[in-house]
Amino acid sequence: MRRFLFFLLVVILGIGSFFIYQHHLQQRAANNKQMFEVVMAEKMRALYDQAQDWTTPVQLDIHDDRLSGDYKLMSEFLLNYWIQNVEARNRYLRALKAAQWDTFLDIERLDRDRKQDYKATEQMLADVRKASTEYAQARQQIQTSSMQQATRLAIQHDLRQSLQAKLENNLKSDQAHDIFPIEQQIIEKAQAMFDLLKTYPWQRKGKMFLFGETAQVKKFNTLYQDVLKLNSKMEKIKKNNTEVLEEEL
Repeated sequence: MRRFLFFLLVVILGIGSFFIYQHHLQQRAANNKQMFEVVMAEKMRALYDQAQDWTTPVQLDIHDDRLSGDYKLMSEFLLNYWIQNVEARNRYLRALKAAQWDTFLDIERLDRDRKQDYKATEQMLADVRKASTEYAQARQQIQTSSMQQATRLAIQHDLRQSLQAKLENNLKSDQAHDIFPIEQQIIEKAQAMFDLLKTYPWQRKGKMFLFGETAQVKKFNTLYQDVLKLNSKMEKIKKNNTEVLEEEL
């Protein structure tokens, strides 16, 4: 009888210890998840602030001693993913600035360049197209490699599924709120405007381009208005994206 009671006590203690241990694991997981969200919010805010200055490369420490285990791996993976995206975008913007893309329609510059057979403008458009191609390739490479790496990340199955879902949702969000295709349309409109300037004689009057025929003026003005509309659309998307991100942070 005593042996039976002793055995029963051991079983009860064992079961109790098991449930206490399970509760401890669950509580630790909950705490880790909560800290993960805190760390990610802080790091993403810092990354967002740095990303506003596209002239300077991002310098963000993705490591944080408050995290450990799977949540540490997942945090570092996501932060590295976002840093790669920000840096790819900012490299693209730096390349556009280096090409002096913001001066494309400067009439004084074009008037000077006309005397040189538009060599500077031709080079500008070539540099801008090259930067756009490289940026598109970088974006695709980041997305593809990140999805592949996510499937191999040594974390719990449910967390890996959650991570993959985050990446897939980000891709869908990018497609819905992406300004890059609009920028490509602006490049094509700019090319068409430049073709008109090269093809037809024009005069400079203050800040205006004067063509010899009404049809030429209409073509140029239509393209210019298209660029303005695309710029307005792009700015609205930028503003909306910023507001959504700031709400989330």
